[in-house]
Amino acid sequence: MEERQPIKIDRRRGPDLVMKSIRWAIFACWLMIFVVWAYVYYAMPEQLTIFDPHGLYKQPRTYWDMTMLKYAFIAINIMLLISLGGLTISSMRQKRKSDKSPKTLILMIVMSLIGMLIIYFKF
Repeated sequence: MEERQPIKIDRRRGPDLVMKSIRWAIFACWLMIFVVWAYVYYAMPEQLTIFDPHGLYKQPRTYWDMTMLKYAFIAINIMLLISLGGLTISSMRQKRKSDKSPKTLILMIVMSLIGMLIIYFKF
């Protein structure tokens, strides 16, 4: 006689707390990318504008604002911690073959490491 294997019942019903936290981590990382972009944008040297081509009313800043770059470096570190935390939570859930680690968090880790190295060695 053939032995019948018991049918495995899928008990997962929609996104659980782990999946919701991973989604929030991905959202927070994307938000941090825009925060870092804003800090770097405002830290860049200012250019002369079309409205004040000779710099008569306001002298443009010709150097990088190091305070804003420090804030960008802190934001990159926060992004790295959030993405590492999300990847750790995701790896604890890897119980089935269909469970995959989110590629977005891996991309965020790589981007934050590259950003940290650029800020650290360039400035």
